[in-house]
Amino acid sequence: MNSAQTKVVPIRQGNDQASRNTMSTDKRRVLNSAASLLKNYLQKALASHFEKIEQQMFDAADQKLIESVTSDIKLLKNNTPQSISSAYLDKAIKNISSLGENKKRLKANDDKDWSNLELLELEEIENQLELDEYVADCESRLEDVLYALQCRVEFISGGQYLPARENPFSPSALLHIYINLVEEEAFSTGARKVLIDSFAQEILENLGDQLEEINKLFVQAKIVPKLPKPKVKKENVVSGSEEPYPTHDSMATQNPNATTNTAAVGHYAQRPMMSMGEIDQTVYTGLLEMAKVYRSQGGDKVSSEGLTVAGEQLPTIELINTLTDLQKEGADQGVDTKESVRLQMGSKVQVNGQRQPYSEQDDTLIDVVAMFFDVILQDRHLPDVVRAMIAQLQIPILKVAMLDKEFFARKSHPARQFLNALSQAGLGVSETNYQIKSAVFDKMEELVARVLLEFDNDIDFFAELLEEFNLFMEQQQHQIDVIEERSRKVTKSTEQLELTKRQAAYEIALRLKGKAIPEFVQFFLDDAWKDVLVLALLRREKEPEETRVCIGAMERLITSVVAPIDETARLETIEDLSRLLKDIKIGLENISYDFHQFAPFFKELEAWHRRILAMGTDENEEIPVAEEVILVEFDEELSDSLEVDLLNEVENEVAQMPKDKYSERANNMGVGDWVEYTNEEGDSLRAKLSWKSSVTMRCLFVNNFGGKALDISLGDLAEELRQKRMSVIGQEKTPLVERVLEGMKKMMAPANAETSLA
Repeated sequence: MNSAQTKVVPIRQGNDQASRNTMSTDKRRVLNSAASLLKNYLQKALASHFEKIEQQMFDAADQKLIESVTSDIKLLKNNTPQSISSAYLDKAIKNISSLGENKKRLKANDDKDWSNLELLELEEIENQLELDEYVADCESRLEDVLYALQCRVEFISGGQYLPARENPFSPSALLHIYINLVEEEAFSTGARKVLIDSFAQEILENLGDQLEEINKLFVQAKIVPKLPKPKVKKENVVSGSEEPYPTHDSMATQNPNATTNTAAVGHYAQRPMMSMGEIDQTVYTGLLEMAKVYRSQGGDKVSSEGLTVAGEQLPTIELINTLTDLQKEGADQGVDTKESVRLQMGSKVQVNGQRQPYSEQDDTLIDVVAMFFDVILQDRHLPDVVRAMIAQLQIPILKVAMLDKEFFARKSHPARQFLNALSQAGLGVSETNYQIKSAVFDKMEELVARVLLEFDNDIDFFAELLEEFNLFMEQQQHQIDVIEERSRKVTKSTEQLELTKRQAAYEIALRLKGKAIPEFVQFFLDDAWKDVLVLALLRREKEPEETRVCIGAMERLITSVVAPIDETARLETIEDLSRLLKDIKIGLENISYDFHQFAPFFKELEAWHRRILAMGTDENEEIPVAEEVILVEFDEELSDSLEVDLLNEVENEVAQMPKDKYSERANNMGVGDWVEYTNEEGDSLRAKLSWKSSVTMRCLFVNNFGGKALDISLGDLAEELRQKRMSVIGQEKTPLVERVLEGMKKMMAPANAETSLA
């Protein structure tokens, strides 16, 4: 069972007894689903663990302890894996089922008491420290998901504090169940250590993905308590006040007419930040011009809400509260990106067809952010699915712009960097890739959902998400780079093989230039010795002598079948025949050719040698005459080097390409450029140019996983562009936000003054 197959019913909460009973039933249903997910994972992991353990015991054993190891393995085979696995799964699932039960808890203290350390054997201490290290390492890697699960489990348990050892999903709890079960068996100390080490590596190493699935299960069931974030207290750098940044709840109770100075908390509070009422005049002038252009271009479609605007100005705080309500509704019901945010806001704040007017700055920001996302939806760099995903963030980004007027002025703003990171990561996603659901796209969807669900008014939230996403992408990019490098190596190896075959043919042709040899020898060189030479050339860096011997044997063979020019040459050839035949046979053995297959060749060769070398010494001795042999002549025309030939071929190929923009575009493509193309099934895909041969001009494209997508010649690439079966997307050289702002400037009339947006 996986999360996609698990039907989750949101938990309903209320104050009456019936509601509490329903909530208890819903909790049990969610816990059962989570238990099933964990059980499926543990069953597979334990099976893999026990498959490997016998060999691991042998590998870890000292030769002096072989008897002990044999005894341990005998015990292991005596149904122990099944009994341990069954008992382990029962205990792990029971721990989940017992959540929410009213139990008296001891005072939480996960720290080890080392006061009686001297009573333990040194080996036991070292083993315990090693186990603690396993758990600590796992908890460090999975810190975020474990923290979320801890809060949700405590929420299910009625808000009771839950030590890590009692959280049934924690690495500590899962490991200690196993330790207790193994210690009940009669294993030796060494075997226990191997078993526990193996379990920790096999089960804890891959636990993260499963915990993420379980956490998603709780989120789908609406078990989403506000996760408290520890903050470092900092002084208000704006006014010296120590009042914290206002929360969504506190803003609703403030005097709406009061002037509010605000500052972000956490890392974001380390820089000066203007209040919500302030904005740099130069930046605001540019924003105002953009809003005017957007309104003039959109007409009634932009500004008309069908409402009468009257009364006192609506405070920005109330507007932000309204946006937060819309954002939460979008997280719960799905974001409607087709309906304008202005219209959604108007429907929320209107009373009997009337709404209060917004401040000029708020009115400007609403239209500028709308314009901002309109340009995003037209950005050709981004795939449709990524544009649609980012478009869901319009309301949160509008809130950011209202809360922090530096969003449009500062390139290092965390919300801007977050949008840029999503854009960069999603560049290679296509409709088909999206359906495959890569880990990167899944993570992007998760983060966008978290923004909609959790972002209130803490700008530092985007910095936290950005840090998490960057760390995730570093890990993913490492995997992608490994796969991409493997794809390049395979393609380069294929090209190297083709080039080596050409070089082998060139080396043969070079030795035959201007000569006439029997046709059967030519067939042998082309069909057999060429492969021997290819193998030698491929090994030449490690075995340079092999190449020299191979080429030398070929030269001697050719010399031996050409009539000698004088007696000295004839005698030298005759003297070398025995060694020559031996070298030829060794070469054939290197490529695993069946020697008997070439028996006819050696028979013909012997007859030919007898004919031209007059093997007899008696002038009256009858010279055997070989059957009629066809001679093949090779002319003198041959380039001085293979490189020249290859260069001429490439130049000819390029010269034959039509002189149009498509050929120029194909020529100018660089490594890292993305293309969009249609495959044979009619699917639209994206691929990145990973390698462009400087010798043959072949181009390797990889998909967003790093795997090979296309291996195509330069001429064919230009033709694909020409036939509109492929288009060049290029690289995201300019980050998304900067690209969008530049696009917004271009939408303005040329007469407009230059804006100062970063």
